[in-house]
Amino acid sequence: SCVVCGIEIISAKVLSSVQRTMIFLKRGVFVSPGSRCCSEHIVKKQLTVESFDKICISKTDCWTLDSFGLQVLLTDIRSMLLQQNSFNFDDPTSLNEEAYKTIVGLTKDQFNDLIGTVSSMRNSHTRSIRTAVAIFLAKMRLSLSNRLLAILFHIDNKRNISHIISQVRIALMKDFVPVHLGLHHIDRDGYILCVMGPFLSDYKNNDASIFKHCVYNNEQDILNWLHDDDVLILDRGFRDTVRAMKQFGFQVAMPSFLNGRKQFSLEEANLNRCITKVRWIVESVNAQLKQWKYFSQTIPNSSLCFLSNYIDITCALINAYGSRCVQDIHSGTEIATQMLQKCQTTNSVQLRLLELLETKLQWKKYDAQLLIFPELTEQELRNICYGTYQIKQAKSYIREHLKQSPLVDNDMEFIIELCAQYDDLVRVRFESRHCNNKTHIATVQFKLYTESPISGWYCTCTSGWRDVGCCAHVAALLWHLGVRRANISENTHPLSADHLFASIDDSMQFSEVEKSDEDQDDNNNDTHVYSVASNSTNSDNSTSDEEIVD
Repeated sequence: SCVVCGIEIISAKVLSSVQRTMIFLKRGVFVSPGSRCCSEHIVKKQLTVESFDKICISKTDCWTLDSFGLQVLLTDIRSMLLQQNSFNFDDPTSLNEEAYKTIVGLTKDQFNDLIGTVSSMRNSHTRSIRTAVAIFLAKMRLSLSNRLLAILFHIDNKRNISHIISQVRIALMKDFVPVHLGLHHIDRDGYILCVMGPFLSDYKNNDASIFKHCVYNNEQDILNWLHDDDVLILDRGFRDTVRAMKQFGFQVAMPSFLNGRKQFSLEEANLNRCITKVRWIVESVNAQLKQWKYFSQTIPNSSLCFLSNYIDITCALINAYGSRCVQDIHSGTEIATQMLQKCQTTNSVQLRLLELLETKLQWKKYDAQLLIFPELTEQELRNICYGTYQIKQAKSYIREHLKQSPLVDNDMEFIIELCAQYDDLVRVRFESRHCNNKTHIATVQFKLYTESPISGWYCTCTSGWRDVGCCAHVAALLWHLGVRRANISENTHPLSADHLFASIDDSMQFSEVEKSDEDQDDNNNDTHVYSVASNSTNSDNSTSDEEIVD
């Protein structure tokens, strides 16, 4: 009978000594010579992972090895070590969790779950199901060439790799994608609903025209999925679709345009922040999709007809195993209520700042470490910003603002400006990321030893009016002064002078060694010194240079 499943099969294959040794190493079970197993349990002369899991001890007995048996056992172990593959997904112990995540983009458990969903594939003599799926995922994740995949997975040639990728693509589109992608199979919270396209990448196929094409043609029955009370959160690139969407009865929310102005109004800036607070989910999902490097390369013509399948499979993988953008849709209700309430109220502190900034105030520059500023926690700053995006941007602004101290060569300083008339105002001039000769002035009003020490802010950037959250410039000021307490770590900061000078060589300066005029022989009669005579005139009134001999 089969040592794996116990079924009596006449055509069962006899296990080789190497296969029996592998069972002993992985399961601690000694299989006697002449034992058989079904052919479906063996792929490329090796037992599959599922086969090892099914093998169990049938009886307990003593095992005696003579010198010849021990020699055979050691030879088989050495042979298995020499034949160990670079990427062996059939052996769950050969790769750790980090290797799985790096190569196929999934954890071990997620990979095993995916293998369990592929019911239309079978093991073959050239590859197992696990190896085939791993090859496909490595192709999508790392964008490796078929030739390199053949080397890493020990496949005969790149043509077999192409055949394997095609088999996995068909199987996943049949068994996996319909369960995790589509308007009628998943809910509406934080998932990629559907994928349409691909479309031509010319000037006619912009965001607006593609979206109108999908709605007018009711692609994938999208109009029956949308409701009349739905609000479409759109980017500015969809501005040409606003009128059409309103004709279908949908509400549209889209950030405002400057239209030649320098800043958004208070109402526009606050509304823009409310929109971006909702739309960040789209950018988060796009970031997950960009982790699959296959789509960042130039797609060969031979693969264009399968491109839509590849994108569908990748999006289905993100839906099934990717981190959820919204863990709990009800947890943000309190934050949303606060943001909407701020949109309806007027910030008197901000009005005071605007009035003061229009007057001629005197500002003096100081190092930030000289200022006594209220201490903030990172969570308190997140509450002010209503998120983390501005904080992430703030750190780059801080690095750009650090300057070398004129007093101590190895020290860096963060320059702030304090108001001479009012001691509760501090401001910082940050250089623009988009224009080298432009700066944005972030001003903060604070009050020490109070429950809410940060009472208001204003910035000269385009979104500087808003008080529903703050811009990245204000966040940079609050992060460095309030959270970091104006401390700059010389050992870890990338702009530390020690780091800079330690990584740059300074060549030594050598002066040229020349003989002085005194070393020359003044008595050398053969030496002639020439000078240029000016303003000399010859007989034909033409100027000429004459040689004058000393």
